[in-house]
Amino acid sequence: MVVARFKADRDEQYREFVNFEAEIAKEVAINKYTYAELEEEDIDLRKLQGWLEKIRKLDFSGAALAEDAAAGLRGCEELLDAYARRVFDAHDENR
Repeated sequence: MVVARFKADRDEQYREFVNFEAEIAKEVAINKYTYAELEEEDIDLRKLQGWLEKIRKLDFSGAALAEDAAAGLRGCEELLDAYARRVFDAHDENR
């Protein structure tokens, strides 16, 4: 019972990575390609990286979403890289 609750708590924390993807998608949908937004998203990604490390340290029993969260973080990193390229393109930084 305690282990099940512990795993459920970790899984809930791992789900936070979905929010980052939704935020980037929102900015792309409204064509918001600003340096300020890029910086804000970069800060959020760094928080997620630290968050995942903290969750892993608490995940003694191997929560079901651990691998999904790690893959999600890699996806977030790739998503931010793509968003950064769009920001730079919008400001002709890569030409």
